[in-house]
Amino acid sequence: MLIEAVKLVEEGVARPADLDTACRLGLGHPIGPFAMMDVVTSDLCLQVQDILHDAYGDRFRPPALLRQRVAAGYGGGRGNPGWLEEARYYRAGEDETMTRANTPCGCLS
Repeated sequence: MLIEAVKLVEEGVARPADLDTACRLGLGHPIGPFAMMDVVTSDLCLQVQDILHDAYGDRFRPPALLRQRVAAGYGGGRGNPGWLEEARYYRAGEDETMTRANTPCGCLS
C-alpha cells in the first residue's frame, strides 16, 4: 500500500495528509501510509521496497519520488522532516498542483 500511496502523490492525485485521512477514516486503519513512513522512516521503506523488487519484479519497484526524498534527506524519523511535516506547503486555495517550486526538497516536477 505504501507504493500506491507514494505513486498517487507523485502523480498529483492527492496530498500525503489527505491520503492518510482517507485511509484512517475510509478504511479504518489506525495510521495512514505517510504517517507510518514518517515513524519507521522512508529510508527503511525504500530498503524494503528494493528487497521486494529484487524478489518479485517490477510490480514492487520503488517510486522515483520515494528515492528522491530519501536522497534529499526527507526520510522522516527523529528530528528529520518527513511526509506530513511538508503538508503545510500544499495549502488549499492556492496553486494546488505539486511542482518543484512549491515543495521544499524540489522532488516533484
